[in-house]
Amino acid sequence: MKKDHSLDEEQDLENEELDENNEEEDIELEYSESESIEAAEAESEQSKIEVLEKKLEEQKDKMLRLAAEFDNYKKRTAREYAALIESANLDLIRSLLDILDNFRRALASAKDADAEAIFKGMEMIYNQFDSLLKERGLEEIEAEGQPFDPELHEAVMTTPTDEVPEDYVAGELQKGYKIKGRVVRHSKVAVAKASENQ
Repeated sequence: MKKDHSLDEEQDLENEELDENNEEEDIELEYSESESIEAAEAESEQSKIEVLEKKLEEQKDKMLRLAAEFDNYKKRTAREYAALIESANLDLIRSLLDILDNFRRALASAKDADAEAIFKGMEMIYNQFDSLLKERGLEEIEAEGQPFDPELHEAVMTTPTDEVPEDYVAGELQKGYKIKGRVVRHSKVAVAKASENQ
């Protein structure tokens, strides 16, 4: 019986050793699997980083190209704008040359002409000049008898009067002009104030 008991103990010991060995193998296997998972994850992270770096480089390249294109666009637009202004100035100067020629003719004939002929010649040149400016969009600013408007008028002085209401334009000292609603030159005006006789 003692032998059976010792056999059982030996068997139990062997089973325990086997279990311990199996546990050690399981731990080693788990550790090995864990290491390979970590290695795969590290590899995956590295490849993600590489992909992101590549995308970042592509975006940088796109931004640099876009900035260069925009810079070229700005330069081209500035050149075109300058050319447009130069062209507009040339066109205006060509139109003014006809008026200049008429002034020369009038001055040359003024030596031998009477006052009425000089006046008519000057009036014709004035009308030609006025109509050219109106064709170009120049408009006179209405001032006299109008309410004073600092957007259109420049008050040079005040004048006591009963002829127009207070804060209205009593007199125009220099004509003002605008082109397409934009003031080129404000009208210089005398603004009415209440007369002291009231």
